[in-house]
Amino acid sequence: MRNGLNSDTLILIKEQFGDFDIKQVCGFPDVYLRFGYWRRVNLQKLQDLIGGGIEVVEDDIDDDDCGTLYSYKLK
Repeated sequence: MRNGLNSDTLILIKEQFGDFDIKQVCGFPDVYLRFGYWRRVNLQKLQDLIGGGIEVVEDDIDDDDCGTLYSYKLK
């Protein structure tokens, strides 16, 4: 991908947090990570694994049926 996010980093992320999805919204440059079923993870640990070249931003959505859903934008 970009700025040092590579397969080795993705393996470390999976080892630390478990399975995840990588998505990109059509028309936007940002990439999102989603863990499990919109599970919250430790933002600082995720940022440390990804490194300083990419900023990790936690996004949350309140859902009436499921509670708060979390994803992580890579900027």
